[in-house]
Amino acid sequence: MPLRSDWSSATCPIARSADVLADPWVLLILRELFSGRTRFDQLREATGAADSVLSRRLTAMSEADLVTREDPHDHRSGYRLTDAGRETLPILHAFARFARITDPAGPWGLTVSCGRCGGIAESVDWCTTCAAPLDADSTRWSRHSMGDTPFALLDGTGA
Repeated sequence: MPLRSDWSSATCPIARSADVLADPWVLLILRELFSGRTRFDQLREATGAADSVLSRRLTAMSEADLVTREDPHDHRSGYRLTDAGRETLPILHAFARFARITDPAGPWGLTVSCGRCGGIAESVDWCTTCAAPLDADSTRWSRHSMGDTPFALLDGTGA
């Protein structure tokens, strides 16, 4: 999903990753999938993307092996993150952390915490309180748009 250039065959891993992940719509779709919103209509409503934009991004994300369709033959079925899609979690955490650093008093909208100890994440991939990894199974998010109550990722609570 290149914005301006095709970096899919670049030797630089950052350029190759940017070819897939540098699209803001992709980041917002990933955020919603981690939040448990998996159906097209839920993703459209949560991101504000037009149907054509969302459809193109989901197709490209599927081709990049970030998402898969629950039932490819049912247009009403939801999308699920693949293992590669789940590996994007630290990237989303980095965006949330960057917002806190650049605007400490601002409305962050997303708080990342450790599901094991409850500590607020100070790192994008490791809990600095209990020294455990912050992966999709052990991370909790609280989103202002979802009532600020911490929830487990990928569990469908955002549906």
